[in-house]
Amino acid sequence: MELKLQQPCSLADLAVKLDAELVGDSVANSSSMITHLSSLEKATVGGIAFLSNPIYKKYLASTQASVVLMGADDAKDSPVTALVTANPRLSLAKLLQLCAEAESIAVGVHPTAVIGQNVQIGQNVSIGPNCVIGDNSIIKDGVVLVAAVVVGNRCVLGANSKLYANVTIYNEVQIGSDCILHSGCVVGSDGFGFAIDPKRGWVKMLHLGSVMIGDRVEIGSNTSIDRGMVDNTIIGNNVIIDNLVQIGHNVVIGDNTAIAGCAGIAGSTSIGKNCLIGGAVSIAGHISVGDNVHITGTSAVSHSLLTPGVYSSGFPAKENSVWRRNVARFMSLDRMAKRIKELEKNMVNI
Repeated sequence: MELKLQQPCSLADLAVKLDAELVGDSVANSSSMITHLSSLEKATVGGIAFLSNPIYKKYLASTQASVVLMGADDAKDSPVTALVTANPRLSLAKLLQLCAEAESIAVGVHPTAVIGQNVQIGQNVSIGPNCVIGDNSIIKDGVVLVAAVVVGNRCVLGANSKLYANVTIYNEVQIGSDCILHSGCVVGSDGFGFAIDPKRGWVKMLHLGSVMIGDRVEIGSNTSIDRGMVDNTIIGNNVIIDNLVQIGHNVVIGDNTAIAGCAGIAGSTSIGKNCLIGGAVSIAGHISVGDNVHITGTSAVSHSLLTPGVYSSGFPAKENSVWRRNVARFMSLDRMAKRIKELEKNMVNI
């Protein structure tokens, strides 16, 4: 697939826009025009390709791209013109922005939208079809509600934030500026809190706190963030959250943390700044994860991790016969440990 640049761009201009450097004989071709972006293996003449993951280096020798965006270590092996950058992935993000078409947004309130009483709506706001905004909410400048977005009472949506179709924001939630909430995510629903009454069974514990979300936060589709019971659930600035993530009540997530899809964080847990939480990670409640902690995918965290570093658990997939054998041995570990302890005791007594 080819993505057209919004405007054809010379190699020299691309180098400036992508914070990259033309190397080798590419300097002589700096006026050559680039019209599109594609992957290494599907590139054609006149296009720019990229190499940001070593897995795809095998396609470099045969690529038909006119120029390839890459790191310095790969440039020496490139048979074509190279745009060398210190951070290929960041430069690729900038390149994708050059391909994105400007979105046409109709400023104003759609006739089918329902606006409550005493709602404050800023300038250049777009409220799409079938949106509902509750009483006493504040919608700041540049906010976009695409369609069928529900915003509860006494909410605040920060400037230039965008909520895609079918996002639901419960009462009293505050969302910062420049945030993106993708379709189907729910912010501010009740946490999973119940007490057991011997006579009545489960008794619901009301959640009277809220959710406070910082600036420049992106939340993926069908992610759920529960409101606090007494204190608020807090999401810091520059946090990115993938699809299908569950964040329990009273959770605090520090600035610049990234959480991948299908992760689950139980209630009253604190996650530090600059953390990386891999896909399908499960984190127990009432524990703390310190700053600069990286938890790899499918790990189960049952106790606090306060020291920066990389943490892993879980069992990698194996052939079924090998997996069954390993599970059987795992089930024997306690018995084996007791035997070893007894042997060591007997050796001491010899």
